[in-house]
Amino acid sequence: MRKSHHISDEMTVRKSLADEAFDPAPVPLRDIYSVGKPSDPLLASIRSVQLENLVKLVPATVFTQGVGAMVLVAALSDSVPHLWLIAWAATAITICLWRGVRSTRLRIDRDYRSRKPTTFAKVTKAIGSFALLWLIPPIFWFDGASPDAKLFMSVLMAVLLSAGSITMLAVPPAALTYLCVMLVGAFAITWQLGNLPMMLLGLMYAFALIFAMTMNARQFIAHARARLELEEKGEIIELLREFEASGSGGLWELDADLRLVNMSAEIAEAIDVDLDRLRGVHVRKLLDPNDRIVHLSSGMRSLFHHLETGEAFKDLAIPGYDGQRWWSLSAKPVEGPDGKLLGWRGVGSDITGLRLGGEDAVRAARSDPLTGIANRLLVRELLEEAMLGQVEGQNECALLLVDLDRFKLVNDTLGHAIGDQLLCEVARRLEEAVGEGGKVGRLGGDEFAVIWTGASDRSSLARLSLEIIADLSRTVQVGAADIHIGATVGIAVAPSDGKREEGLMRSADLALYKAKENGRGSYAFYDHWMFEEAEDNRLLENDVRQALAEDGLALAYQPIVDATSGELVGREALLRWNHPLRGPISPETFIPIIEDAGLIHRIGDWVIREACAEAAGWTDKARVAVNISAAQLTGAGLAKTVVSALAASGLAPGRLELEVTESIFLGDDAETLSSLERLRALGVRLVIDDFGKGYSSFGYLARAHFSKIKIDSAFARGAAEGEKNCRAIVKAILALAEGLKVETTAEGIETEEQAAAMRALGVTQLQGYHFGRPEIRTSGSNEIRRSAVADFDQRRSA
Repeated sequence: MRKSHHISDEMTVRKSLADEAFDPAPVPLRDIYSVGKPSDPLLASIRSVQLENLVKLVPATVFTQGVGAMVLVAALSDSVPHLWLIAWAATAITICLWRGVRSTRLRIDRDYRSRKPTTFAKVTKAIGSFALLWLIPPIFWFDGASPDAKLFMSVLMAVLLSAGSITMLAVPPAALTYLCVMLVGAFAITWQLGNLPMMLLGLMYAFALIFAMTMNARQFIAHARARLELEEKGEIIELLREFEASGSGGLWELDADLRLVNMSAEIAEAIDVDLDRLRGVHVRKLLDPNDRIVHLSSGMRSLFHHLETGEAFKDLAIPGYDGQRWWSLSAKPVEGPDGKLLGWRGVGSDITGLRLGGEDAVRAARSDPLTGIANRLLVRELLEEAMLGQVEGQNECALLLVDLDRFKLVNDTLGHAIGDQLLCEVARRLEEAVGEGGKVGRLGGDEFAVIWTGASDRSSLARLSLEIIADLSRTVQVGAADIHIGATVGIAVAPSDGKREEGLMRSADLALYKAKENGRGSYAFYDHWMFEEAEDNRLLENDVRQALAEDGLALAYQPIVDATSGELVGREALLRWNHPLRGPISPETFIPIIEDAGLIHRIGDWVIREACAEAAGWTDKARVAVNISAAQLTGAGLAKTVVSALAASGLAPGRLELEVTESIFLGDDAETLSSLERLRALGVRLVIDDFGKGYSSFGYLARAHFSKIKIDSAFARGAAEGEKNCRAIVKAILALAEGLKVETTAEGIETEEQAAAMRALGVTQLQGYHFGRPEIRTSGSNEIRRSAVADFDQRRSA
């Protein structure tokens, strides 16, 4: 249907072209001789062509005028004072040179043409002024000239009259002004000769020139109009063909000031407005009369941006001013020969129904190819539509982002084909749960969106979220596989959580992130502090990147001593960051930011290299312990870094301890165990840090072959203070370590009483402020950096 519609449009355009070719419209005298700026864009384009033709002939014109002036000076040299002749000739030559230079720059310098464009009024003034200069010889010098000079002057005036009517024909008002002024000079000559017949003959000649000039100008304008209209209709046909796939059918035009010039009757009928009332209306007033859609619709803002910057656009979807329709617009700027913007010409169509139904490119561009529900583009449009309805009081509006739990495990174990079928079932269940109260879309991967237009109070949204979580947590049977997943939901409500689509989407995303932190299978409402926290993390991320580039990070080393002898046996390398404005930043604050930003590998590698280089220079040959995150254990990159650091520093592998926490074993990942085995094979010592604090399991202790277990400071202090539970846990850990033949270190020892209690229980190594605070072992500004670290540690312990 749409293709035949385009063919019909094209045939209509071609028929109108043929009709106009055989029946050209007459050109009124006003269009020929007016010097004002035309309101008709087509006439403005014709004038650009006329001015371009005139500029091309300027060199020939000024050459003729200049030669005529020089010859006339020579002829009058015996009868006119030389000073007057020189002054007149110098003025004439200067004007000729100025016109020649300006015409050349107008032809070759586009920037100059844009900054100082020529117009009918400017050309007419310039030519009229130059013509007045030619009145001086016949009025003031003719009577005293010799007979030969008089004859030459008469012939010259006739030549200049004829030549001017030809070379200035492209700009009729300038040619008419020149002709009238020169006629005054010709009449002055015939008056001084007292020859009435010659005067009448000159008058008849002048009328003949004006008539011929008018007819030629009318013909020139008619031909130019026909050519420009032909080009315009060709561009319209090209637009119809180019944008055919988008379903566009109606045509529209704007002038350079973004006011409507023309519009297809189809579009005018669709919006039920008289076309004559729309002409001359600014596009902003036309599309957004109340100036409210632009604040809610990114499509509308993008449209105005393109129009204001002169950039072509295609298939830009915008909501109608009534909030009920959606339009797809495509357009190109129309430029004159000088590159100046003349207006816009484009096509558009009503895609309200096609977005949600139909089988064409409009629907395909807005449909998720896997599940068939709305994709990210349509989700954005539906959200804008819901927010517009909320502003108008037609509905409420909330956005729920739904992220599937354990979906990656399904893909990894059962394959992507099963994962795709699971996503389709999730989409079906979401649509059932949402019902008529909203729309469901897939943003990508395992993330879905619900645009909710029903009751948006917290209790209603909480019930909806729990229903969604419950529905998605039910067993999904795909083939012979019973799949169990879950869902986490982030909720944002308009307009309190976002007055624009992108703002509401960001708020819901932050709420989803917080819900994930709270644990799987939960939901969270957006709160403003979430944005403040995210913004603070973003700024810290930028600062930590800068600190990494400018050596702003440092390592502080805390001693580890033998529990029995008190001898120094090792030092733990602790990452420190002294922010130039915020002061010392806690590792608990910036380490998660480093991991989220993907910087943990770069910074972790730097820590290993720096610690190995530092330890290699210690005379006491103590071991150095470095903390390793779970993200660093993926792949073989960590082992390569360790080999490189050991080789570069010359440190013995047995003096390097790599500390990991129990959280790395949460997924029982074979890759994690493989990575640990590669490290152990290098000869380095593996240490389990904060044992008993998180997810203790005896199985991984046997498989990972650790050399040491570090008892978390909370258990160590509790046991030292006589807490029965803590003492029992510490004794169990020590018994386990003795059975595995591994060392133990009690962390957080701050007093001699705590140290004595740990020795009595049988702990082999001790670490804490009682034995030394972390120190940054660098030269130069040692004291300043040590005091900064000490200040941080004092505040942490307080």
